[in-house]
Amino acid sequence: MAALSFELEQFPKGYFLVWDVLTQCANTVTVSLAVGNTIYFTASKNNGNCNLQLIANDSRDHNLDGTPILTITVPQSSNLKQSFTSGAINDQKARKVGYVYDFCIEDSTDDDYNDVYVNIVGWAKRG
Repeated sequence: MAALSFELEQFPKGYFLVWDVLTQCANTVTVSLAVGNTIYFTASKNNGNCNLQLIANDSRDHNLDGTPILTITVPQSSNLKQSFTSGAINDQKARKVGYVYDFCIEDSTDDDYNDVYVNIVGWAKRG
């Protein structure tokens, strides 16, 4: 079993979070976001279908103290590789109003990095 965890420290308490989780690998996958003992979401793919599948799409207020931790687990893999991008969302005066993370995960040896895709965006205020 292989797993990766990421600390999403750019999302302080009070941010509004939105996420999409997609997969197109043959393996089963579990993706979760947690703060301490509170699970914000858990998304699972429990089939061997290689077609692109949306397994999670939702939002919530990040109203707890602590850093959100994203964990990606693939039981049939022995080594997960990651490529990610991240960056600030800035207003007209270059002030940070949010942040975005995009994770592309490789679960095998073909190095296409399209097996698991996670996008998480957080804004300093909702609406």
